[in-house]
Amino acid sequence: MNVSRKQIDSRQLGRRWRSALALIAILILAACGSAPATTSTSSVTPSVGGASGAASAVASPANEQLADVQELKVGISRNLVNGEHDFLNAHASLQVWEPLIRYDNQLQLGPGLAEKWTLSPDGLTWTFDLRKDVRFSDGTPFNADAAVANVKRFRTVSGWPSIFLGGINYPEIYGDPKLIEKVDEFSFRLVYDQPRPLLPYSISNHYSAMFSPKSFGESGDFTGLPIGSGPYKLVDWKRDQYATLERNEGYWAKKPTLTKIFLKIYPDANSRLSALKAGEVDALVELGAVLPAQARDLRNDPNFLVSAHASACATNLGFNGTKAPFNDIRLRQAVALSINRDAFVRDLLYGYGTPAKAIMIAPNTSFFSTDQSAQLVTDPTKGQALAKEALASSGGRTKVVLAFSPPGEGISAWPFPQMAAYLQATLKPLGLDIELKQMETAALTDARNQGEFDLTLANNCWATGDPNYILGRLLSSKAALNTTQHGGYNNAEVDKLLDQARITTDPAAQRKLYDQVEQIAAIEAPLAPLFDQQTVIAARPYVKGLSQRIAYAPTFETVYLVKR
Repeated sequence: MNVSRKQIDSRQLGRRWRSALALIAILILAACGSAPATTSTSSVTPSVGGASGAASAVASPANEQLADVQELKVGISRNLVNGEHDFLNAHASLQVWEPLIRYDNQLQLGPGLAEKWTLSPDGLTWTFDLRKDVRFSDGTPFNADAAVANVKRFRTVSGWPSIFLGGINYPEIYGDPKLIEKVDEFSFRLVYDQPRPLLPYSISNHYSAMFSPKSFGESGDFTGLPIGSGPYKLVDWKRDQYATLERNEGYWAKKPTLTKIFLKIYPDANSRLSALKAGEVDALVELGAVLPAQARDLRNDPNFLVSAHASACATNLGFNGTKAPFNDIRLRQAVALSINRDAFVRDLLYGYGTPAKAIMIAPNTSFFSTDQSAQLVTDPTKGQALAKEALASSGGRTKVVLAFSPPGEGISAWPFPQMAAYLQATLKPLGLDIELKQMETAALTDARNQGEFDLTLANNCWATGDPNYILGRLLSSKAALNTTQHGGYNNAEVDKLLDQARITTDPAAQRKLYDQVEQIAAIEAPLAPLFDQQTVIAARPYVKGLSQRIAYAPTFETVYLVKR
């Protein structure tokens, strides 16, 4: 059945769901020890920069008394080093390496180790002009030879498993360049048979990380610790325990104030918070640093500074679209219409998140469609009418399984059990009798791959602002989400639009194509976006200049410590 956009236009919401919220309040009381906050007091202006770009509005230490020792201890939730057989080895958060192209907190591109990049008139050749004043921390000069070696290495390591972004899929990111060649000492080019206008977006940040060619071999493996050109050097690490950074004294740009950073891993959220309170660490940073309920309690304590920052991660409610009942577009639409995302963020996350507005994350301003027809709407009454139609043959009700994992580390540090219970109550008026099934991450992955679920809570973190990368992974009929993971979404028009947009060199025409894709997604509800994540961090008051970038990295290079 085709349902028009007109049929699902937004209506003004009344005071709904009080019984559902009452049920969830009981659950949250049990989990968090108090009723949900009704408003959010978190308001921040995100910093600007790529993997190690300068942050904006950083306080100056000029009028403050600096601590004699500029060594910072931080608690993190996950490993940020993964060893020699990894496409990055060290995550961007450590600021060991720098990319060719950075992006800011709206995923807008900016110079990194490449000063500029130019597309030829025929759309087939990208030429990159590099900085001339950069050396890696081992003293090796950064130049076109080094850049070409790194781009070719990415092709070699394509498909390697990684805890960072799942690794690199070279054809997805770089396409199939027929030439990767040096032009002169400080410029190189990639030549294609087909236009690839979005290449700078695709490779920005993580996917154009530059390492000293002396630090990796022909196999692509690192030969020791990763060596980059960033403001810090990795000098020691131990899996599941810690990583130690030292300032790169030969850094080409302004040297940071901190001379050493100790990062200690606390996978358990309560242990992490206890470490901050006990003075074991000075701050909690990076993905999953502070849970929403912890931030709610901590933000009124004058001994700590709590802030929330836009993230390139999002949380969605996914469907098994390969079988009934969610292979019926009407029931997917009914679910999407019935979720009050403002209330969801307010009541479950205490305001630490941004209600999803569309299938595209809102910070991606270059490709977030502002067309009203691409926006998510909330209309439980319309949702119930659609569900009644869809479930008419089964007596108006059906049993479904909502699978989810317990709160974990990094992007998984969210109260999934409470979210699931909230959705169970919220969606009951649709005729959905939802069985909640919590399972460990590995078991959940197996269940999705076997199709043994109906609904699932899932996260996505986007390494770039490339709309084909984001929309393709969510909506392409060939995407793992829709094949291996049983999302089942298959729309030939969407596939055609994505293929056309990928090679369209006119920006305005290209933007219209992506707008069309986002509009179709808003109508057909291949998944139900819930919220765009925020990274919540906390620090002692003597830690100054600390912020958090959209791509998960703390702004270590802007931090300084003042006397206590």
